[in-house]
Amino acid sequence: MAKLAQPSASTFEVGELAPAGTFVATCLDVLDQFGVERPKFENPNESEKIDVTRFLFGLRGQDGNIYKVQSYEFRISGSPKSNLFKFLTAWLGNPPKYGWDYCELKGQGAMITIAHKQNRDNTRTFASLNSIAPVIEQLKGEVLPLEAFPADQEPQAPVSAPQAQQQSVPAAHIPANVPPHGQYPQAVQPAQPQAPQLQAPQPAWNPAIAPQNPSNPF
Repeated sequence: MAKLAQPSASTFEVGELAPAGTFVATCLDVLDQFGVERPKFENPNESEKIDVTRFLFGLRGQDGNIYKVQSYEFRISGSPKSNLFKFLTAWLGNPPKYGWDYCELKGQGAMITIAHKQNRDNTRTFASLNSIAPVIEQLKGEVLPLEAFPADQEPQAPVSAPQAQQQSVPAAHIPANVPPHGQYPQAVQPAQPQAPQLQAPQPAWNPAIAPQNPSNPF
């Protein structure tokens, strides 16, 4: 049914524990894995290779924060008795059609109920997706788009070399003959001796001898 390429992992990164309750959620992704070796249900001492899938949902809690929760792992099977077929039927409100790619549900809304459960050794609490249903007509406007859920890793904006250099060089290390930012004189002429009765020209600003001034841009 699904047409995804084989992924490198069988679970999603969900982050912070999602709250318990019933929420309007958005299907964020579908993760298929093909040829996975699992113990046989009839005889756990024997193994078999099967195709499995799981779904990732996103929601906004009552605190305004974004959370994620994933479904259990389903065996990919079109049998009406399979857990995947029952899950999709409950979500759609009617049985899925054969030959349909359920990955098209990415971005679609759902009403999900989340419960908190403990792992086998009672060392960790996890969010369990206990039930799913279609979104009722009155709440369809509350289904968040995929863009409302940030990616797990946001790329950092590169910092240009001139900016990094300007921030890392202290003011006291700027040479005295460098003009203020934005001024580019053609050449620096040597000072000419002046007659005693004339006023001496003002020297260029020198950070080594200039008094500290909070309004100075350097």
